[in-house]
Order: sequence, then C-alpha cells, then structure tokens
Amino acid sequence: MKNYIKSSSFFILCFLSIFIIGCTKDAEVALNEDGEVINPEQGNKIVSGDPVMNSFIMTTWDESIVKLDATTGEEEIVYTLPDYIYPESLPDYSNGVLYIASDDNSVNAVDVNTNSFLWDTPMLEYHNASGISNTNCEGGICYTSGGYGVVVALFEGSGDIKWHYSTDLNGELDDVLNEATTPIVYQDKVYIFSEEDFLEYYPAYMHVLDKETGALLSKVELPNDISSVPVIENNMLYLPAKNMYAIDLSTLQVRWSFEAEGVSAPQVTEDKVLFGGIPADDTIHSALYCLDKETGAFIWGKETGFDTLWSPTVVENVVFGVHEKGTSFIATNGRPFALRLSDGEELWYRDSVSCDTTPVYANGMLYFHGHNINASSDSDEDVGLIAMDANTGDVIWLNNIFGNDRAYTPIVIAQNGVFGPGYFR
Repeated sequence: MKNYIKSSSFFILCFLSIFIIGCTKDAEVALNEDGEVINPEQGNKIVSGDPVMNSFIMTTWDESIVKLDATTGEEEIVYTLPDYIYPESLPDYSNGVLYIASDDNSVNAVDVNTNSFLWDTPMLEYHNASGISNTNCEGGICYTSGGYGVVVALFEGSGDIKWHYSTDLNGELDDVLNEATTPIVYQDKVYIFSEEDFLEYYPAYMHVLDKETGALLSKVELPNDISSVPVIENNMLYLPAKNMYAIDLSTLQVRWSFEAEGVSAPQVTEDKVLFGGIPADDTIHSALYCLDKETGAFIWGKETGFDTLWSPTVVENVVFGVHEKGTSFIATNGRPFALRLSDGEELWYRDSVSCDTTPVYANGMLYFHGHNINASSDSDEDVGLIAMDANTGDVIWLNNIFGNDRAYTPIVIAQNGVFGPGYFR
C-alpha cells in the first residue's frame, strides 16, 4: 500500500481544472420560466423507475425514529429514544425491523410495523462515544463500529453479540484512541477501516476479518485516513483515502490511483467510477469526477462549488449529485442536479432547492432533508424532508415537521428493495 501510484501530475490536474471550468461555462442550457436549467431534448423521463414501488421512508428527527408514507409524506413516530440519546448515521432495514446505532454507543432494533422497541445492545461496556458508524445487516447479522475502536457483530433476532473486535494494535478495549468505520461485508470477510489514532502513534489500517468468527486475517497500512465510505465491487476495493485508490483484493496491489485533496464515497458502474473530489493543491473548490473503472483514466469532470464532498448516485445513464454553494466551514448549502453519465452534460439543476443530506434515489424519486427555497412566505414552512421527481427536479412534497432539527440521510423501503445513498450496500 505504501508504494501507491500517482495517476496524474500537477500539470495534468491543472489542465483538467481548466477543462472542467471551461466545460461548465460553455455548456449550452435552456431555462424554464423560473430561471431553472432544463434540457428540452431529454424530455421528462430520464430514468425509468416507478414511484408506486416505494412503500415508506425511514429517517430520524432528533431522538426519534420516523416513518413517512412515500406517496404523501405523512409521518409517523415509530420510536423515541431517551432524552439526549440520538440516532447516529445511516440505519439498515431487514424483515420489518430497523437497526440503528445511537450515541450512547449501542445498536437499537425497532419493529416499524408495530412501532415497538425490540432490543438495544451496548457495544461492550462503553455507554457514550463518538465515531458511531452506519449499521450494515446481512444474512441475519448486523455489523456496526462504535467508540473506542470496538466492532460488533449482532444477531438480528436477539441483539446478542456473535463476536467483537478491537482495532487497537494489541486488541485492547481500553484507552483506544482511534475510530473505525462502517463494516463492509464482502463474500466471507468483513473489512474495517480504522483511522490514525489521536496521538498519531498508529497509522490508518484496513482490517480484514473472518465473517463468521471476527478473527483477524490480515491488516494493511493505509496511506491516509479514509475520507468517506469505501466500496467493493467484483473483488476490487475503491478506497477514498484523500486520493482515490482502486485495489485488487486478491493481491492487495493498487491498480490505479487518482490524486486529490480529498474524495467522497465512490459510485461504481459497469465501466466507470464516479466520486466527488477536492482537486489536488486546491482546498477551496470541489468537482465531480468520472473515471474509467479499469485504468483510472479521466473521462469527464464537473465543477461542483465549494469544498464539501457530496457522494453521487448513478441510475441508468443519469448521475445525481449536489453543487455546494456554501462551505463546509459554515453551512451545508447544496443544490441538486442531474447529469448524463456518458458525457457529464447537465440535464437539470435546481437552484431553488438546497440539500442538507445526501439525496437518496428510489424508483424515479429523490428523498433528502433540505429547503424548498422561497416556496412560501414563511421560511419555516419551507424546510424538512423533501420528495423530488428525479426526472424533472420538481418538488412533489415537503414534510416540515423536521424543520431545522437534527436529521440524517433517509433510507427508502420499496417493493423491490431497500435504497440508500449511492454507496449503500
């Protein structure tokens, strides 16, 4: 891993930056009566999904877990955690049960059909922590990383711990000063990515565990802390660790890398990899990159505003992303857009809508927490969970019960699966 390959020089990156900016300026667009960008040649159907397939949406609102009707947006409080205990990060859903980690360092299971609390399991003896990961359930087991470098595998039905693992070099559970990320389950292994510890004694690592026992199979030093969620596809690991790396899991050799100041979670298609990135030697701006999956060769890029790393979602021949008009140091102020996958041409862009969480695509719709700017005279009525037509960028409904309160990216439960951000599952 230390002998990783740099795919482009400073000269090439400068050229690409100029190319990206030039393409953005010169792109031919049309405006509708509201001044929003449209592409009349594309028509109103850029993806083929049927929204009728979407059953309900799961999200959070402060301490509460909330279910919304996907058609109407009508909400129902499923369960509320104790005061000042908040759900953390992205949940998972399996067989009518939502599994979500909370900031008391526990995993919680809630039946969303009966609105009943089933169980909560502390990640060992620790009852408060930072760095809680997404929950990833597969084959009757839920995998989560908690504070103090603890990783647990829990039985879905009971919450009993099947195994646990510590990212500490010596397997210690006390005074561990690094954090781990969402466990990724692939074939018979679980992949964990730990950060450099607080005192910089230990570097970042990829820990490869036996799926059944949690035993450590191998540990690989990483060049940097990961900057978002890695993705594994066809035995290739696409690793966002400041740069983007494509790593053959059979040999652990780097096939290619793309140099940047930071990259988002990737979205992998049949022949392409897409991700948001901060260009090398530029800590202010960001871009959406499309690369050849096999070689890492640059295909196209799209300037995406300030330096917040939004992860894209690809559906058929469309890329859904966010253009950041604010800055990560002040506020999230992203504007949703749709591009053509083949060449990055803009299909629609909504300057009248802002995203506070990553848009989730499900069967022709996008769902996210955000603002429908100037939709009414009362700004408090314009913020909440938004349902947007993915074909046009039109807002279908907005549930403002959430307001500006704490909320995470939603997931959508549909007749044809469970949908989350592009890197989900």
